[in-house]
Amino acid sequence: MNQHPGKLGIREYVSIAILMVGAKATEDTPTMLYNKVQNAAWMLPLLSAGIFFIPLYLLIKTMALYQGKDLFSVIKKILGKYFGFIVCLVIFILSSFGVSAGTRTYIDIIRAFYFTSTPNVIIYAILMIISAYGAKKGLQHIGSVSYLIVFYVLVSLYIVFYLSMQHGHIQSIFPIWGPGMLEILKQGPQQLTLFAEFFLFAMIIPYFTSNKVFSKGTSIAYVYVSIQISAATFLFICMFDTSLGGIGYPFHTAIRFISLGEFIPNVEIIFFIIWIISAFIRFTAFLYINALMFGQLFKIKDFKYLIPSLATIYLLIGIIPESPMDAGLDFKTPITNIVGPTFAVISILLWLVALIKGEFKHAKNKNSM
Repeated sequence: MNQHPGKLGIREYVSIAILMVGAKATEDTPTMLYNKVQNAAWMLPLLSAGIFFIPLYLLIKTMALYQGKDLFSVIKKILGKYFGFIVCLVIFILSSFGVSAGTRTYIDIIRAFYFTSTPNVIIYAILMIISAYGAKKGLQHIGSVSYLIVFYVLVSLYIVFYLSMQHGHIQSIFPIWGPGMLEILKQGPQQLTLFAEFFLFAMIIPYFTSNKVFSKGTSIAYVYVSIQISAATFLFICMFDTSLGGIGYPFHTAIRFISLGEFIPNVEIIFFIIWIISAFIRFTAFLYINALMFGQLFKIKDFKYLIPSLATIYLLIGIIPESPMDAGLDFKTPITNIVGPTFAVISILLWLVALIKGEFKHAKNKNSM
C-alpha cells in the first residue's frame, strides 16, 4: 500500500478520539440510554466502559507485540491469511454500516432543528462532500484540525452543561437504580458500541510516532469520553426528567432552552456551528479509516482515491430509511447491538490466539536478549 504516514502525537490522537467518541453525548445516545434503564441511564456509559476495557486492554497488549503494524496486518498475521481476511472484511462492513447510521443521525438532527425545509439528500450530500474532501487531505491534517478545534468544542459543551444545570432538578435521578440493578447489569454489555471506535483506532497505529501513543492516548481519551457521555446523560435526565424518553436529540433541544443572560437569548446558532464543525471532523476521520481498511483488504495502493466512492455508497445506504424513526429503530439499533460485542470478541480472540501461538513468550525472550 502506498501509505505516507504523517506522524501523529498523543495530542492529535486524543483530540480525534474525543471528537469521534465524545460526540455521542450530543446525538440521540442519551435518549437511547434513557429508554433502556430510565433515570439510571447515566450509569450505563460507565458500566459499558468498564466491560469494554477488558477486550480493549487485551487488544492494546496484542498490538504492542507488532510495533508499527496496523490492525488488519496483525489480524492476518495472527489468524492467518484467509480467516484473517474474513475477519477484516466483517470489521470493514460493520464500520461502513456504522458510518451510514451515524451520518443519517446527524442528517435527521440538522433537518429537524435547523434546515427543516431542505431535502435530506441535499444535507447528506453536503456533509459527505466536505467530509470526503477533508479525508483526502490525510490523517495528519485531520489530527491537526482536531487539535485546533477540540478546545472550542469542549468549552461550548461545558457552557451548555453549566447553563442546563440551571434548568435541572437533581430529584429526577431518583430512584437511583431506575428499573433495578439487574436490568442495568443486563443492558451494560449491550452498549459496548459506545466505545467501538477505540477498536478501529488500532488501524491507524502506523501513523503514530510510536505504539505508546496508541496505548497512552487510548487510556486518556477512554476515561474522558466515558465520563463525558455519562455526565451529559446525567444532566439531560435532570433537565428533562421523564420527557427525555420522547426527546430524540436532547443536546439540541437543550441549546434552544438556554440563554446567555437576558440580552443574548438565542444562542443555539453558536453551539450549532461548533457542533457541525466537530461533526465534519468526525466523519472525515471515519471516511479515512474506512478507506484505509478497504485499501488494506484489496491491496489498493492509492486508497485515498476510494474516499469519494465510499462517501457516495454510505450516502446511498443512509438515505434508505424513510423517516428518523425508521433510521433509529430499523437501521441504527441493530448495528449498535452488533458492532461493540463483535469488536470485543475479535479483540479477545486475537489475544487468545497470540497467547496460544506463544507470541507473548517470543516477544519477552526477544526483549530479554
